[in-house]
Amino acid sequence: MTECAISPATAIARCAANALREELETYPKPGLVSLRDCGSHPDMDAACFLDSIAAIEPFFAQMAEVGACDCTLGALQQIGLAAEAAMFSATGGRNTHRGAIFCLGLLCAATSQKQRGESLGTVVRRSWGREIPTPQNLSGESHGLAICRAYAIGGVRAEARGGFSSVFETGLPAFRAAAAAHGREAARVQAFFALLAICEDTTLLKRGGLSGQRYAQMNARRFLRHGGVAAPDWHSHGERIHHSFVRHDLTAGGAADLLAATLFVEDVENLL
Repeated sequence: MTECAISPATAIARCAANALREELETYPKPGLVSLRDCGSHPDMDAACFLDSIAAIEPFFAQMAEVGACDCTLGALQQIGLAAEAAMFSATGGRNTHRGAIFCLGLLCAATSQKQRGESLGTVVRRSWGREIPTPQNLSGESHGLAICRAYAIGGVRAEARGGFSSVFETGLPAFRAAAAAHGREAARVQAFFALLAICEDTTLLKRGGLSGQRYAQMNARRFLRHGGVAAPDWHSHGERIHHSFVRHDLTAGGAADLLAATLFVEDVENLL
């Protein structure tokens, strides 16, 4: 008996969930939860993240479906809020994937509107970029918004308004070049360090301020200058950086979300 064909929206949601699982599997990934350890997150572990991924996967399918109907950002936000509620229920109130729901949700919705020759980032910018508010124009309160206002940065909202330029200009080129030479597992690490070196990460700023962000970017750039995953000792070098992040209580959730977005875009293009 052959397996029943799945809908396009379900296939897109699977790509999103697989991207999040691969992000979790990526190691070394300084300060972050992986299958190896909890990084700088003693209140979380891999099982918690896997429960979260299973809970939010159906909502990515919903976003892909409504994206085909020229939906507003508000419609996507309602699905995103439901996804967050499911995440918190599955994790006992822990924020495992709020940023990823935002990033991957927009990209899932964009798949239904993509035209030949344009990137998913271009679709996000064209369809919802003007609707995405700046942190300064939002009245709500969250740790991410507070950090954006304190440091006058745009955070993930600016990333989305600009069409996820970090993904398409940094993450994907780094991943593809490394994958061709060293395989997918190493390429994920290369892409993560490339993103960490350039992105404005509100989680880093919350944990370590500007000095913590400088420390993180300095180490990421040193890893890349040393040859990245082309260096013979890349794994031990990355692991040393990971352990140093844990000692300094640093973590980079924003870079992890962008890595997941990179992996999603790489794989979903095969479906479109």
